[in-house]
Amino acid sequence: MRVQAPGWGRPFRGAICVAMRPDQGHGAQRPCAAKRTAPSRHLAAIVCALALLLRPVPARGQDFASPTPPALIGTPAIVLERGLPAEQPALAAEAVATSWYGMPDLATRALALGAGWRSIRGAAGISRTGGDELGWTTAALALGVAARGAGAALRVAARRDCVPAARDEALGPGAGLEAGGGAWVEAGAGITLSTSAPQIFTRGVAPPLERGLEIGASWVMDDLSIRLTRVSARGGAGAAQHEAGLALSAGPVTVWLEARDLPARGTLGLSARARALTVAGAVESHPVLGQTVRLSLAISGSQRTGDAFARPERRLRAAP
Repeated sequence: MRVQAPGWGRPFRGAICVAMRPDQGHGAQRPCAAKRTAPSRHLAAIVCALALLLRPVPARGQDFASPTPPALIGTPAIVLERGLPAEQPALAAEAVATSWYGMPDLATRALALGAGWRSIRGAAGISRTGGDELGWTTAALALGVAARGAGAALRVAARRDCVPAARDEALGPGAGLEAGGGAWVEAGAGITLSTSAPQIFTRGVAPPLERGLEIGASWVMDDLSIRLTRVSARGGAGAAQHEAGLALSAGPVTVWLEARDLPARGTLGLSARARALTVAGAVESHPVLGQTVRLSLAISGSQRTGDAFARPERRLRAAP
């Protein structure tokens, strides 16, 4: 039996034999792990019941998804998740923590590092989601190039379940691999076009989320930025998801709103910068499963790059 649930979903191992994969996940059914405590069994039953009410939809990333303004690209976590590198070369580090729908057993903690030299951009990171019996670990690497007005990168992510499946997969018990990339180009008049296909290639255990082609356009004018995005289902099976975001900056502070469909939900975010340090947080509501809270702390090698973490309009206009 497999139950689809929006927003998260490595296999939920508990007393009930269900392999859960959200957002059109696919893959072989997995055996249950050892018995869990009564509260965990109750939690699994509640989540499965809620999942039956909702149809699967395309999803954003999970392992390195960070709270950032809608038109922002180029932070280490964004490069690892979507393959969109920064225009300016700089050394940066980003720590991310996500609480999925108020469920501590599925919290994500990630650390990403990024660097650049001339036109070359690179990033690496490690992420852990869930606990010892209900989680997985991800290592990711991205490499690309960027020049004034354009950038592109390839990204690779390898995962391993904390409790591997009993049977062997192509890459070993509980192991999976995915690869893809992204690109962006400045079209002029403050407009930037971007595309990302994080899962062009997959092998082994199916990824936690099925991610299709993402096409986006952002427009920046002074302190205001707007972004529209369409995320198709991987393989063309299923409805596409649409997103819209609006961000407003005032000095070192940026506040933004995002809206998504299937199902309809919204996000409120806030970021603040102090020299090379940027702190950001975002809360996403869900009509059934509750709130997802994302927090991030970013440190850049220069104040100019730190400014780009919080202000989308600075990303392409910083002096060389």
